[in-house]
Amino acid sequence: MGEESLELDTERIENFIDRYLEIDRQAQQPYGVFSFLSGQREKKYQQTLKYFLDPHKPHGFGDTLLKVFLEVIGSPELNVAAQHVEIEEEVHVADDNSDGRIDLVICGGQALDDHPDWAVFLELKVGADENENQTPTYAAADRWQFTWFDSTEITVDELEEATYVYVKKALADPPEDDEFDAVDWAAIAETFDNRLQGSLFQYPNRSVIQFTDFIQSLQETENMDSPLDEDELTERLKLYFEYDDVIQQVEQAHRQFENDFDDVSKYLTDRWADKIRDRFDVAESGWKVRSNDSPKWQGLMPEYWDQDPFGWDSTIALYFRIPSTTENLRNQELSFQLRLPPQRKVHKQTFEGERSFNTVFTEKCTGEYEEDIRTELKKLDVDEIEMGRASALVTKKYDLDPENLVASYFAQVTTAVDEFCSESTQLLTLMNSVFEISYEEAFGEQPTGEFTGTLSER
Repeated sequence: MGEESLELDTERIENFIDRYLEIDRQAQQPYGVFSFLSGQREKKYQQTLKYFLDPHKPHGFGDTLLKVFLEVIGSPELNVAAQHVEIEEEVHVADDNSDGRIDLVICGGQALDDHPDWAVFLELKVGADENENQTPTYAAADRWQFTWFDSTEITVDELEEATYVYVKKALADPPEDDEFDAVDWAAIAETFDNRLQGSLFQYPNRSVIQFTDFIQSLQETENMDSPLDEDELTERLKLYFEYDDVIQQVEQAHRQFENDFDDVSKYLTDRWADKIRDRFDVAESGWKVRSNDSPKWQGLMPEYWDQDPFGWDSTIALYFRIPSTTENLRNQELSFQLRLPPQRKVHKQTFEGERSFNTVFTEKCTGEYEEDIRTELKKLDVDEIEMGRASALVTKKYDLDPENLVASYFAQVTTAVDEFCSESTQLLTLMNSVFEISYEEAFGEQPTGEFTGTLSER
């Protein structure tokens, strides 16, 4: 950890842990403020989210909670720290013939641009069900009444990324429109809670207490266990002042480990494709590496599965996702996926019967092709199958060796590609049949080019 590393006082660390755990065992669970304030809980959650997700508000969290929230709802990885962000509630559809309004809209982009680069549209549900035709109306809206500097509207087609999210209780029905991804309050509460537990002393005490109360209310909504109360938090903070030197030592070690994981993630992102090319003849097989600056979106696919039906530079893309994120590394696993990205601009084009390519594709995967596909997936011993909705259709997890993350990652990537993409499996042929018939049904023509088959070894 370098010459500036502090020497850890193990005895004081042990004393600190003993006292901390003793406080934790004595924790009480009072009612949160959201439980007894009047008004709809959905509205209170809406206003609270708007406040804590806004980096400009004086809560002291900066953009940390916004980053965490975007991750848990599955939004594409965005560099919010280098962008301007605006958040508005009760945002109306900019159409004189519509009275539709969505609960929250988050927009971000360059401050000097006339229009934001991306937007997240959020419909929040706590107790009430979806109103008739609610999410289909929002998904079809072209313009929204949103203030972005001098402009009072945003246009969906001008966004590089548009994410639609339906936040609901775990047992509630999913949204009517497939454009919306369903996210449970439980998942949000759990992610926020985990982030706060590891950062108790980094942010203003008052904000920590307020946000803790919000998490507790979310957990009550989903009948989860409640987190800290204010009295316990006070005791913890008193303990901090007594052991602040120990905490700073541990935090320094934690920061170094975070940097180490980031370095490994970047190295793997830069090098994994070379390892695949060493083993497989990618170009001659008619395949391509799906490169991305983010370790989250690395991938591999037949070039035939990357189509641009309208020349919009917004493609249909079925690909194998090969992430090397710090989260994967900390979990000591490679999560190898067959992925069909949702919510692309091409899906907003109206097709006959309002059926996008993704809708047709997933219906066929769970219909006439389901039995054959599941037979092949069983042979591959996959961990998760979600063929009924666009996104991660199939997931198989490969263990990494904590003794040597880098070497084991490269070895498992090669193993995964060999299992899923080589001549030893019929999965590729099946998925290509679904791809072609879905494409023709959605767009009225065959995909451009031809399917070249499996990935051959050198």
